[in-house]
Amino acid sequence: MLHWNVLTSADPEWQGLYALPAATIFHGERWCRVLERGFGGPVEAPALLSGDGRVVAAWPACMLTLGPVRMLYGVFPKGNFVGEAETIAEHLDGLRDVCRSRGVHAVRMIACEDDPVRDLPGAIRTEQVRHVLDLAGRTPESLWDGYKQIVRRQVRQARKAGLEVRPMGREEFGAFHEMQAEMLARNTSATGLSPAFHEAIWDELAGDGTAEFLVAEGDGVPVGAIVGIHDGRVTYYFAGCSRTDALAMRPNDLLMHTLIEHAIERGAETLDFLSSAAGDAGLIRFKEKWGGERRPFDLLEWWFSPWRRGLWMAGMALARNRAGAAVIRWLRGHST
Repeated sequence: MLHWNVLTSADPEWQGLYALPAATIFHGERWCRVLERGFGGPVEAPALLSGDGRVVAAWPACMLTLGPVRMLYGVFPKGNFVGEAETIAEHLDGLRDVCRSRGVHAVRMIACEDDPVRDLPGAIRTEQVRHVLDLAGRTPESLWDGYKQIVRRQVRQARKAGLEVRPMGREEFGAFHEMQAEMLARNTSATGLSPAFHEAIWDELAGDGTAEFLVAEGDGVPVGAIVGIHDGRVTYYFAGCSRTDALAMRPNDLLMHTLIEHAIERGAETLDFLSSAAGDAGLIRFKEKWGGERRPFDLLEWWFSPWRRGLWMAGMALARNRAGAAVIRWLRGHST
């Protein structure tokens, strides 16, 4: 008989989660350490276990304490169940009971088109936009030939401006964080990842090339950067940033082109651009001009405390305000 238990990254069973069906690099031990450093909370996995203790299905998630709200947040950026999908639906009531017993006020789960759990009873669904670029059979030459004329022109523009792309060094995080802060201020966003998060990605994943940090440089000055994560046949565009006064030089275009080339050279068959807010027209256009096709990507929020949800919604409204977003960026360690 199946029963629920909550695993932590210290449990021996955790080591097997990455090998379960539907698991990605984001379900492994190294990424869990990134989450724990970046979000400042423990990573847990409500898991369905068989009678002999075998993990049948599990949902790794980060426990976040956000003021009066304790939220179990499915591992960013791919947060759904891994394992035997057919077992999940009939046991969701047990998941709710486990969450409540641990003092969890809300669950946030990410649902893509191929995820086993696409709904939670009574959940609030927020639709976002995810883009995926098919790279199967591509070569760097066919990639370039397949670009729209405007894309080729923008990449050439960056090169004519004297920009070059090179690997980023660990000692360059000061400049990287400054560019991240400029980007967040430019987009009036309070939701960027903390500086500690990107440094944790470097420390855990850059050593063997799983994470790739690239910098666009002009006259010895970094003007843009991009972070890609390589996971076998899939490369993920994880983050990008640039200096506002260098946007006319098109650093973001040169960086994205380089990341896609590197993905092809590594044998990737897919570039996953991950999600964009449905209203972020500029970012959506940027992803689509490379040939990215839209795929479902939903946020499911499952609340067990209505008044705490009211506080959460008030905080989200503050984050969407320019002044409020600036305050939150400052609290999270972004200087701009």
